[in-house]
Amino acid sequence: MRYLNKIIFINSASVAYAEIELDGNVHLIGTQGVGKSTLLRAILFFYNANKVKLGIPREKKNYDDYYFPYQNSYVIYEVMKDGVPFCVLSYKVNGKVAFRFFDSGYEQQLFIDHQNRAFENWEQIRQAFGKSIYYTPIISSYDEFRRIIYGDNKSLNPEYRKYAIIESRQYENIPRTIQNVFLNSNLEAKFIKDTIINSLNEEEFTIDLENYSKNHLREFESQINDIAIWSKANRKGEVPIRKQADSIIDHYRIHNYLNREKSELFRNLLSRMDYVEQQKPILQVEITEESQTKDRFYKEFEKLKELHQKREQKIISEIDYFKKQIAEAQRKQQEYQRIEIDILISKVAEKESLQQERGALAEEKNLLTSRFADIRTKYENLIRQIENEKQAYLNTKTSEINQLEQMFGNSKMELFTSYLKIVNDIKINSEAEKTNAIEEIERLKNEKHRLDNQKSELKHQIFFESEIGAGKQNQEQLIAKISAGYFTITDSKHQIKNARKEWELETERIGTRFEVETTKANDQRAEAENVIKEIESKLFQSEDSFYGWLNKNVSNWEDTIGKVINENVLFHSDLEPEQFEKETESLFGVRVNLEVLENKIKSVQEYRQDIEILKKQLEQIQKNSIRIEAEKETEQSKLKSGFTKKIKSLNDLIAKEDYELNQNEEKQKINSVKLKEWVEKSDTEKKIRATEIEKKLENSSYELSKATDQLTAVKKNISRRISLKETERDKKTADLEASKNEKVSTWQSSINNHKEQSDLRIEVLRKNQMDELEDKGADRKRLEEIDGKLSTIISSLEFIAQNEKTVIEYQKDKRELFDFLPQWKTDKITLEKQHLHSADTHKIELSKSHQKLSHQTEKVKSLEDKFSIFENDISEFEKFKKSEAFAGMEAVLEDSSDKEEQDISKKASLFISEINDKYYKGIGKFQELQRSINGFVSNFNEANVFQFKVQFGNDEEYLNFALNLKEFIEEDKIQEYQKRVNERFGTIINQIGRETTELTSKEAEIEKTIKKINDDFIHKNFVEAIKEMEMRTQKSSNPIVSLLLEIKDFNEEHSLQLGQINLFSTSESSSKNHRAVELVKQLIKELERAKTSTLTLSESFDLQFRIVENDNDSGWVEKLSNVGSEGTDVLVKAMINILLLNVFKDSASRKIKDFKLHCMMDEIGRLHPNNVRGILKFANERNILLINGSPTSQNATDYKYTYKLAKEQSKSNPKRYLTKINRLIKVNTKISN
Repeated sequence: MRYLNKIIFINSASVAYAEIELDGNVHLIGTQGVGKSTLLRAILFFYNANKVKLGIPREKKNYDDYYFPYQNSYVIYEVMKDGVPFCVLSYKVNGKVAFRFFDSGYEQQLFIDHQNRAFENWEQIRQAFGKSIYYTPIISSYDEFRRIIYGDNKSLNPEYRKYAIIESRQYENIPRTIQNVFLNSNLEAKFIKDTIINSLNEEEFTIDLENYSKNHLREFESQINDIAIWSKANRKGEVPIRKQADSIIDHYRIHNYLNREKSELFRNLLSRMDYVEQQKPILQVEITEESQTKDRFYKEFEKLKELHQKREQKIISEIDYFKKQIAEAQRKQQEYQRIEIDILISKVAEKESLQQERGALAEEKNLLTSRFADIRTKYENLIRQIENEKQAYLNTKTSEINQLEQMFGNSKMELFTSYLKIVNDIKINSEAEKTNAIEEIERLKNEKHRLDNQKSELKHQIFFESEIGAGKQNQEQLIAKISAGYFTITDSKHQIKNARKEWELETERIGTRFEVETTKANDQRAEAENVIKEIESKLFQSEDSFYGWLNKNVSNWEDTIGKVINENVLFHSDLEPEQFEKETESLFGVRVNLEVLENKIKSVQEYRQDIEILKKQLEQIQKNSIRIEAEKETEQSKLKSGFTKKIKSLNDLIAKEDYELNQNEEKQKINSVKLKEWVEKSDTEKKIRATEIEKKLENSSYELSKATDQLTAVKKNISRRISLKETERDKKTADLEASKNEKVSTWQSSINNHKEQSDLRIEVLRKNQMDELEDKGADRKRLEEIDGKLSTIISSLEFIAQNEKTVIEYQKDKRELFDFLPQWKTDKITLEKQHLHSADTHKIELSKSHQKLSHQTEKVKSLEDKFSIFENDISEFEKFKKSEAFAGMEAVLEDSSDKEEQDISKKASLFISEINDKYYKGIGKFQELQRSINGFVSNFNEANVFQFKVQFGNDEEYLNFALNLKEFIEEDKIQEYQKRVNERFGTIINQIGRETTELTSKEAEIEKTIKKINDDFIHKNFVEAIKEMEMRTQKSSNPIVSLLLEIKDFNEEHSLQLGQINLFSTSESSSKNHRAVELVKQLIKELERAKTSTLTLSESFDLQFRIVENDNDSGWVEKLSNVGSEGTDVLVKAMINILLLNVFKDSASRKIKDFKLHCMMDEIGRLHPNNVRGILKFANERNILLINGSPTSQNATDYKYTYKLAKEQSKSNPKRYLTKINRLIKVNTKISN
C-alpha cells in the first residue's frame, strides 16, 4: 500500500515543531484561528504543489513566506510505499519552496541537533544524512514534483520512479478534486457542479457575454441598414447611389487629369523657356562655328579638284610619249621589212669570204700562166698550192663557221638577255597590276568580311539605342515610380487601417484600464456603503438588541462575554436575554480564563467614528472617480488628436501619391507609345540596313568574283605575254640557228666541194703532170674557169658595198627602238590603268568632300531655323505671362520636382495653347464635381457608418471627399464593409457555435463521471441514513443557453457557408439570411436582459438530485437544500466529493490500485456522530482517508488520530503566539480508519 504517512513541521508557519500521523482518519480540534486550516493547506500542498490553489487569501502572506519564515523552516512529508518509508523535504531555496526526496523514514536527529535546535541549512542536514541515506538533487519545478509523486514517468530521470504513489499520466483530476473539495465549502448544487467541472479541467471555460453585448454585437443592426443602401436598385435595375458615386469619381478624375495635364504642360513650358534662354547664346556661337566649318569644307573641296587635275595631266603626258615612240618604231620596222633587210644582212656577211676566194683565183691564174722549167717542181708547187689553198680555204671557212657560231652564240645570248629583260620588265610592269588585282581582291574580301561582320553585328545592334535606352530607362523609372506609388498608397492605407485599429485598441485599452479602476472604485464605494449600512443598522437596533441589553444590565460585559461573543449574536434583537445570579464567571457552565483574550467589542462612539472614517473614504473614492474620468477623457483626447493627425497626414500622402501615380501612368503610356515607335523605327532601320548590307554583300561578291577573274586574267596575260616573248625569242633563236645552220651547211658544202674540186684539180694536175710530162704543154680550160669565177665574185662585192650602210643603220635602230618596243608597250598599258584608277579615286574623294560640304550647309541652315524658333518662343511666352491662366500656375513651381524629366521638344506656342484650353475646361469640370458631391451626400447623415462627410467648407474638402470616395469605390470598400459585416456575422455565429460547443463539450465526461458516482454509491454504501442517492443532468433553463444552442445548431448546419453568406443578397438564400439575422437580434435582446456578464459551464446544464433519506424520497430536485435538513445536505455533498475523488482515483492508474489518498472536509464536523462514522467508512472502503477539523471532538473513537491545536505564547517573544499540536487519541484497530 502507498500513502502519505506523516507530515512534520519544523519552524513552519506558527508551529515550532509537530509530527502529525496521517495513516488513518484524522480529526483536528481547536477553536478558530489555532491553525487547523494551516495544517490542512500543508497537506493539500503535498497533493497539488500549487501555491495559488491553497485557498490562502490575497491579503495574507503567501505560502513561501508564511510556512517558511526562517532559514531553518522545514515541512517534511513521510510516505509509505509497500511498507518502506521515504520522505519529501520541502524548504525555501533562493526565496522559493523546493523539494528533495531522501530514502529514509523521518528521524528527528536528521533535522534537529542535541540542543533541540533545527539545523540552519541543508549542509548540516546532508551531514546528518551521512553516506547511508540517498537524497535527490533539488527539485524546484512543481510540475516535475507532481509528475514524480503521481508517476508520470515520461521524460523523468529513472531514479525518481521509486517515489511514485501511483503510476499515471492522467493524474491531474486527483489533485484538482482534492483541492476543489477542500476549497469548496458551499452547499449549493452549483458548487457541486463546479467540483465535478473543475475536476475535469484545470481552467473552466466561460463565455464572455459582456464581450458580445459591448463589442461583437454593438451597432450590428444599424450597420446592416447603412450598408443595404448600396444594394437597393430602382425599377430600371440600377443602384442610384453607385451611379452617383461613379459620376463623382469620373468628374474627379477629369478634374485631376486637367490639372495634371495643365501642370505638366506648364512645367514643360517653363522647361522649354529655360532651355531656350540657355541654348540661345550657345546656338549663336554654334551657328558662327558651323558657318566657319562650312567655308573650310568648301576650300578643301576646291583644292582637291585642282590637285587631281594636276595629277591627271602628268599621267596623260607620259602616255602620249610612249605612244609616239611605239609608233616611230613600228613605222621603221615596216620600212625595213619592205627592203627585205634580212637578205641584205646575209649577203653583207659573205663579203670577206668572197674577197679571199677572189685572191686565190688570181694567184692560181698567175701560176697557170707562168712557165716553169722544172715540170715536177711546177706540178708539186701546183699541187702544194692547191693543198695550201684547200687548207687555207678550209681554215677560212672553218674560221667563218667559228665566227658564225660565235656570232650565233653572242646573238643568242643577246637575244636571251634581251628577252629576259623584256620578261622581267613584263613581270615588273605587270607586278603593279597584279598587286593591284591582289590588293583589290583582299580589299573586296575585307569589305565582304566587314559586311558579314556588320550583318552579324546588325543582329545584335540596336538602332536609336540611346533613344530606346532612354525610353526603357524612363519606362523603368516610371514603372518603379508607379510601383513605388502603389506601394506607398497601399502601405499608407495599411498604415491608416492599422492606425485605426491601433486607435480602437488603444481606446479600448484605455477604456478597459479606466473601467477596471472605475469598477474598483465602485466596489470600494459599495463596500464602504455596505459597511456604513451595516454599522448604521447595528446602531439603529443597538437599543433593542442584546448589545443594548448588556449595556443596560451588565457592567464591564466587554471584558467577559464581549471577548467570546460574535457581533451577529451581539446585535441580534430576538434573543430575549435573562440574567442569573449563579455562575456569573462561567461560560455555559465552563470557567474560562478570559484575560488572555483581547477585547473585540466596539462602543457606539467607535462605530460612529468608523462611519465618519468610511464617509471620508467615500469622498476620496468619489474624487478618485472624477479624476479617473478626467484622465480617461484626457488620454482619449490625446489619442484622438495623435491618430487623427497621423491619418490626415497619410491621407494627404495618398492624395499626393495618387496624383503622381496618375501622372506617371500617363507618362508611362506616352513613353510606351514613343518607345514602341522607337523600337519599330529601330526594327525598320535594321531591316533597311540589313537590305543595304545584303545588296552590298551581293555587289561585293560580284566584285570579288570579278576581281578574282581579273587577277586570273592578269596572270594569264602576264603568262601569255611572257609566253609570246619566249616564243618570239625561241623563234628568233631558231631563225638565227637555222640561218647559221644554213650558212654552216652551205659553207660545209662549199668546203666539201672545194675539197672535191681541189682533190680533182690535184688529180688533174697529177694527170696533167703526167700528161705534160708526157706532152710538156699547159691547161687552157682551167684558166677560163678561174676567170669566170673571178667575174662573179667581183659583182657580189660591188652589191655588198652598195647596201652595207643600210645594214648598219638597221642595227642602230634595232638597239635604240626595236629592242625597247615591248617595254614601251607594257609601260603604256600600266600608265593607262593607273590613269583609270586615279580617276576613280579622284571621283570618290570629290564625292566625299562634296557630301561633307552639303551636310555642313544643311546643318548651318537647321541651326538658323532653330534660332528663329527660339525668338518666336520668347515672344509668345511674354504674351502668355499677361493671361489669367498664367496667374493660377504659381503653385506648380513649388510642387515641381527637379527629378522629373520635362518635354522641351515642342514649341512654346503649342504648350501655351494647350494650357489655356485645360484651364478653362478645369473650371467647368470642378463646378460639375461640386454638384455631384452635394447630390451624393444628401443620401447620408452625419452618423453614417462609412463616416462620409456631408458638409463642406472649401474646395479642398470637396476634393478630399472625392478622393476618399474614389478610394472607397476602387478598393470596393463596400464589399469590404459587407464582407466585414458578413465575416463579423460568420465570426459571431462561428464563435458562438465554437464557444457553445466548447462549453458543452464536457457533457459526455460529466455524464460519464456522474454515472460512475451513481454506480459507486450502489456498490459501496455504508451510510445508513442515505438509502439511495442519484444525480442526473438536464437541459439548462437559462434562455441565453437555449438560444446559444440554437445558434450552435445553425452554425453546424451552415458551417461551410459562414463568412461567405451575404446578408445583403436578394437570392433564394435570403430567408436563411433573415433567420441568421433574427438569431443574432434575439441574442442581442437576451443579452440586454441578462444580469451576468459571463456564462459558465455549470450554467449550460441543470443538475438534479434524488435522495432517499430513510423513508423520505426527495424526488428529482435541483437544490441540495431541498433534499432535507442541513446535515443531510452536508452528508450528501461529502458523499459526492468522496465518490468523485474515488472515480478519478480508480481511473488514474491501471497498474497500481493499492494506494490511499486524503480528503480534507471541515463540514463533516456538523454531522451526527452516526453519520460521521458512516461517512468515514464510506471513504475508507474506497482507500480515501478523511481529515477534518471542528471545535470539539464528539466521536473520537471513529478517527484513528485526534489532534488538539491550541495557541500558546512564545517564550522568546511574548507578542507572538505559537500553535501547539498535541495528539489526544490514537485508535489502534484492525480496521483501517
